[in-house]
Amino acid sequence: MTPDHVPPFARRMRDAADLVWEQGYRQPFLRELGAGTLARERFAFYLLQDFRYLTDYAKVHALAVTKTDDPEVMAYMIQVQRNILDVETTVHRAYMAGYGITEEQMLSVRQSAFARAYTSNILSIAYARPLVDIMVAVLPCAWVYADYGRRLAREFADTLEGNPYRSWVDMYRTDEFWQGSVWLIEHIERLVADLSEERRQELIDIFVTGVENEYMFWASAYEMQYSWRPEWDRG
Repeated sequence: MTPDHVPPFARRMRDAADLVWEQGYRQPFLRELGAGTLARERFAFYLLQDFRYLTDYAKVHALAVTKTDDPEVMAYMIQVQRNILDVETTVHRAYMAGYGITEEQMLSVRQSAFARAYTSNILSIAYARPLVDIMVAVLPCAWVYADYGRRLAREFADTLEGNPYRSWVDMYRTDEFWQGSVWLIEHIERLVADLSEERRQELIDIFVTGVENEYMFWASAYEMQYSWRPEWDRG
């Protein structure tokens, strides 16, 4: 499986989200990150918000474990939590140290309204909905990052060597990272096989909402915006 060749239901979800997915890749945060011109303070804002996001993302996977007795699924969800805590947050801490931001600041940063809307949505799904809904809710984060990482690496290949954000691109461009999406897509495909068209549409809506939240996460990071209206920001 490749990002461009996925099973039928995954293709339906991806097609339904195509407009915001493609606009997400073209928005200023990603364009400037790929070119290496993104302002340091914008990237620092993003990293702090993403650090907060990943904490809730790990909790969603922990809740998913309670929705299944399948050892393979449980092992996957636990591994994602381990990756978040041992790998991705390590990268964030390394970046933050370069910006002079302390561990205390990372742990106390206020979550933006946009990040809170995103994590509140996936947490509510994790608490109240079946396993397949949770898998669909977490898929946008995994799939969007894998796709954008690969595309940025290809598009900016000639200048990536000197890009200060190369390590970020390198982390998400790998086949290893993409395999997390592959696992989810394959399992979702099996779980939707016997579902009604109404239930399938509900899942597509969950997926599209997730991609929309990904867009808003990048956009609010670029604007360094905590609140729905900038004048409400308290920093």
